[in-house]
Amino acid sequence: MSLISLGTGAPLRLRIHAGLRPSAKEEAEDKRPLKPKRLPKTVPLFPEAGTVSTAEVRSERLARQVVQLILMNRVNVEILERFNRLGLHDWWLTAGALFQTVWNLRSGRAPWQGISDYDVFYFSEDQTWDAEDQVIQDCARLFEDIDADIQVRNQGRVHLWYEGKYGVAYPPLANASEGIMRFPARCAALGLKRTGDDYLDLFVPFGLDDVWNLIMTPNRTLPLSHVYANKAERWQKEWPQLTVHPWADDEK
Repeated sequence: MSLISLGTGAPLRLRIHAGLRPSAKEEAEDKRPLKPKRLPKTVPLFPEAGTVSTAEVRSERLARQVVQLILMNRVNVEILERFNRLGLHDWWLTAGALFQTVWNLRSGRAPWQGISDYDVFYFSEDQTWDAEDQVIQDCARLFEDIDADIQVRNQGRVHLWYEGKYGVAYPPLANASEGIMRFPARCAALGLKRTGDDYLDLFVPFGLDDVWNLIMTPNRTLPLSHVYANKAERWQKEWPQLTVHPWADDEK
């Protein structure tokens, strides 16, 4: 298990999760340290010969490289360091804040260049707007000294407004991870969070190849071809070397 430093304090252990995390309700009732429902495969720093495949070693190495680049954006570091103060159990820093930082550094740009906002997904069963608005206000106060647009949204109530905004029905979610898995582009589907004093958790349901190689591949979980096309056009202007795969296999 790799060790990652946020710049202050003891290094954190990097845990890689490819499956869904437990819901906030399950974890709150459990009262035990956070554990995924399906234990992720991790690679020890000094594995015994023959116990770890080459693919697993490469996956662990790539995850470490990606996280190290993400942490070169100081806004990401500040969010990871502070967000737990809000007392939210199930949350992730996600989307452009992460993969666009990697794209910037891989393209020779400043880590924060072209990043319009920093998305934080959390999950709460309280579906009222007042409750979400309170979290938004608390977040604004927590990061009032940070010159960045930090957008925090409760994934427990996205289904209430999503269809009105995007014209597509959206199923109710059970945790914040499920929200990450519904981005229209796979490169956006990753999350990073600090868990307690010991762990840095990385959620990568589609792997990290697209993030590392500046590739945009559709995630057809929802019929969002129009959203995908708009993002592709905008992102290619920002990162001209981006490779965009069409939404439909027969699309030219």
